[in-house]
Amino acid sequence: MKKTLAGIFSGLAILIFILSIILMVSGTIALRQNEPVFIFGRALAVVPTDSMVGNQPDSLDVNDMVIVKKATIDDVKLNDVIVFQGVDGSGNPILVIHRVVGFDDLGIITKGDNNSSVDQPTYQNYVTEDNFQGIFQSKITFLKPVSQMMSSSRSLIFGGLAIVLTIMLISEVVHLVKTYQEEKNEAAKQAHEAEIEALKEKQKQDLLEEIKKEKQIK
Repeated sequence: MKKTLAGIFSGLAILIFILSIILMVSGTIALRQNEPVFIFGRALAVVPTDSMVGNQPDSLDVNDMVIVKKATIDDVKLNDVIVFQGVDGSGNPILVIHRVVGFDDLGIITKGDNNSSVDQPTYQNYVTEDNFQGIFQSKITFLKPVSQMMSSSRSLIFGGLAIVLTIMLISEVVHLVKTYQEEKNEAAKQAHEAEIEALKEKQKQDLLEEIKKEKQIK
């Protein structure tokens, strides 16, 4: 049993190491291409500005940590908060997380909850399949100190993603072990019940045999 557990954890450590390297490489490429770093269809990001501050449940404060779900543009609905490739005031490429406020033949129209005007076409290009990246899924507000550090260092972003990945892997291993144990217990229970039923059947047959013998004697 100990050797089995040691093998499992050794394999897990190697897997985490390999996936961390893959994460570093793919994360670097993604950031250079101004794209979120998706892991299992989810990306972790930090809100850098106050453009989404508001009073709606999915409004976002500065340094809120958000989880973005990978999706297609066909999944987008009115009032969704989405992530797309845009530019800042100086024309530098950035990722924008704003709310969908309308649809046009040229693409999706967005607006920050704290902004007075829509993004398109004055400030950003219309959101199309080419620049659309994902849909906001949830926010984590209590990790603002961590997100502040992450926003100031890309290496910390990768570290945070690696931690998330590690937690996912450990959770999956725990789930597999738990499932295996439950299946093992269920199999043992069924075997025990089968033995009891077989014993009852044998006792029943023995009793019938005894009754037959007594009738023959009489």
